[in-house]
Amino acid sequence: MDDVTAHDNEHQELREEVRAFLAEHMPAPDDVPVDFDAYVEFLRGWQRRLHEARLVGLTWPAEYGGRGAPQAEQIVVNEEFARAEAPRVIGFMGLDVLGPSIVEYGTDEQRARYLEPILSARELWCQGFSEPGSGSDLASLRTRAVDAGDHFVLDGQKIWTSFATHARWCSVLARTDPDAPPHKGISYLIVDLRSPGIEVRPLVQVTGDPEFTEVFFDQVEVPKENLLGPLHGGWQMAMHTLAHERGPAALATQVQLRVRLERLIREAALVPRFGRPAIEAPEIRSALARAHIAVEGLRCQTSRSSAIATARGAPGLESSVDKVASAAAEQLVMAAAMDVLGAYATHGDGADWGISTARWQHGYLYGRASSVYGGSLQIQRNILAERVLGLPRSAR
Repeated sequence: MDDVTAHDNEHQELREEVRAFLAEHMPAPDDVPVDFDAYVEFLRGWQRRLHEARLVGLTWPAEYGGRGAPQAEQIVVNEEFARAEAPRVIGFMGLDVLGPSIVEYGTDEQRARYLEPILSARELWCQGFSEPGSGSDLASLRTRAVDAGDHFVLDGQKIWTSFATHARWCSVLARTDPDAPPHKGISYLIVDLRSPGIEVRPLVQVTGDPEFTEVFFDQVEVPKENLLGPLHGGWQMAMHTLAHERGPAALATQVQLRVRLERLIREAALVPRFGRPAIEAPEIRSALARAHIAVEGLRCQTSRSSAIATARGAPGLESSVDKVASAAAEQLVMAAAMDVLGAYATHGDGADWGISTARWQHGYLYGRASSVYGGSLQIQRNILAERVLGLPRSAR
């Protein structure tokens, strides 16, 4: 028996559990709202049902609402949901990025307060790391938190803060020791976005969605119990958070991309190109082949990274490889979709062959951001060059 067959047999019971859940609860495409605010609320309800079925956060400890399951089981669930083209999980920022840092570094009180609402999407989270002028160079951030006895006073600005308009909590990196070296004087704060002195301004993306925001903090009081980890020790937590953003996110992405590419190949046989199916054109076959190679390479890379992270107990520098490979694969798949559609890529839905051009348009535009979110590709390559390959830092 080969490894793939053994793996499938080992998790067949879990696959059947997920398929049974989807057969009963999977919403019809027409049930998913188009309006962004309504869409977010719809997805909160969807994640709540997933939580009730214990199909989110499988790797989290059982006492916090997970199953204490190995990463392989989360991958199986992701695969089944991707194949069914189920709605996304709206609380991914808490589930995959910020929540693991609370599990790792939080106090018992913090875990009890925040983790279950993350799993159920009762409370959404956003990430307050990037600032104008301090995105890729995160250690140069200027947001400050001044010790005022039983609380901090927070002042500054964050940007590219996804879903802040709907989030209750924001994980904020702030400078708490202005005299320390850049990486040493930063703390990790859990900030209630309902606090006085906070302004959230939506930023509309090229997709038309107001998913991004900029957030302003003006004399915001943050209780001392909302400090995650040690004072001035936020850089370590930030690196833990970012490793989870890059590695596990790439795992989910490779599954989604495989499903999308399979659909694209089917649709390439339906789209007309000069009287023949588009898939018969040599340039289309080449574009699909390049996309397939990238997705397969990403699958192998994320499988390797997952095994290393499982053995180590946490993601490491290999997550930067995942990030680079994930962005390349996503952009190649979406570029291939535009090649397949050709002139029809500018059309709305309603073509005779029943393909959602709007879905591919949105995916292509959103995919451009994969070069930047979670750490720009240039920064990831620098990390790999300097910290993995041991190459000298370039002159600046």
